[in-house]
Amino acid sequence: MWGWWQMTDDSEFATGLARCRPAMLVIAQGIIRDRDDAEDAVQSAYLRAWHKRAQLGDPGAIKYWLATTVRRECYALLRAKKKWTEAPEEFRRTACDPAEVVTAGEALNRLRRAFSRLPRTDQLVWYLKVHRHFRHREIATIVHSSEGAVGARLHRMRIALREALGEPATTARRRGPASTRSPWSS
Repeated sequence: MWGWWQMTDDSEFATGLARCRPAMLVIAQGIIRDRDDAEDAVQSAYLRAWHKRAQLGDPGAIKYWLATTVRRECYALLRAKKKWTEAPEEFRRTACDPAEVVTAGEALNRLRRAFSRLPRTDQLVWYLKVHRHFRHREIATIVHSSEGAVGARLHRMRIALREALGEPATTARRRGPASTRSPWSS
């Protein structure tokens, strides 16, 4: 005897989906707790099931197959909602003093101006080191220089940018006692 789950064409598959819909909505509402979002999750799951209907090995297992797909869609929807409802830490702080905002904006403008006055090669070295996290050796290869020259450029740039911000420019870095340093460390 052939049941509704033994599908031979798309219309029978669609009929099977329609018969399972109330049970799938109950599953989705149990997970999401919001009727509209639950309907969206079921709709997404049905669309995914439709596209993958050829992969259904046992037509009698459609209800379990759909239930798994609906649960996965519900959890994906919840993850997406959580991602968009949680503000990053810097936006959760209390309101700033407007004077602090203006001061920070002015400092950023000074920093940008100082950076734009640096030679193009120095700007490239800075970009590769700070934003792309390249090693000195890799940067040296790109700019046709030595590793030591790259380190010296970065050091000079840090001094110039600190001075642009009005901070004291120190020339010596604190490295600890000489006995604990490796002669090959940078």
